[in-house]
Amino acid sequence: MIKNLEISGERQEHYHPDEQVIEIVIPIILRRRGGKTHIETSDWDNVTTDPARRDTALIKALAQAHTWKGKIEAGHYKDILDLARKLGISDTYVARIMRLTMLSPEIQEIILKGKYIGGRTLADFMGGVPILWKEQEEWLKQ
Repeated sequence: MIKNLEISGERQEHYHPDEQVIEIVIPIILRRRGGKTHIETSDWDNVTTDPARRDTALIKALAQAHTWKGKIEAGHYKDILDLARKLGISDTYVARIMRLTMLSPEIQEIILKGKYIGGRTLADFMGGVPILWKEQEEWLKQ
């Protein structure tokens, strides 16, 4: 059992112009207190673990999307089709989940912190979200 897991460092954003990708690193600390795991960000915000406020399906999908993206970028899989085939799941499902990696850093952080996201669910995000970050924020408010 892990009592405390600390991933240290500062929040970072890196733009990789060759791939036209923005990499976002949000360090966290997982602390176990009173039988519950608490998540703290590098700015010492305590992230809620209240299941009533957190959309665990959306959080898991966001984590899965970044994991898959990392594996493709590391060369473990050629592309989404290769990943889906080797995992035995639909390539359209993988593609819709991986769209979550294109959410603005602010929206991803809001999701991870369990803050209110306008009643949106994983199905809403998988149904299609605007590409531009400004439009994503407007979409979230609708």
